[in-house]
Amino acid sequence: MAKSMRSKREKRLRAIRREIVATEPTVLKKEAAKLAAQEAALAAPKLVVKSPFTSMSMDTSASTSNNDNKMDVEMADGSQSAKSLKPLGKKMKKKLKIAKKKNHGKGKIRKKNI
Repeated sequence: MAKSMRSKREKRLRAIRREIVATEPTVLKKEAAKLAAQEAALAAPKLVVKSPFTSMSMDTSASTSNNDNKMDVEMADGSQSAKSLKPLGKKMKKKLKIAKKKNHGKGKIRKKNI
């Protein structure tokens, strides 16, 4: 008897949830919020950006910035992401060691499936 009552209650709750989802789709709300944010950003007054370099330092750094841009493009084209190119510090190495230690004792079957 209790099981049938419970299943009826769950059925009713599912129906109510379906009605709520049908009346208020969250996808439309997200899209509306996104469009409103874009319109507000476009309507905002433009800010003047001043370059931090002076004219003398721009002349000397022009040749080096071209080389830097070429290197950036080469890295972006490769399969490596920028995240993987970052150096690991002491804290990160410790975290990796701790994570490796957590996986001990899982058994042969689980190790094969990983």
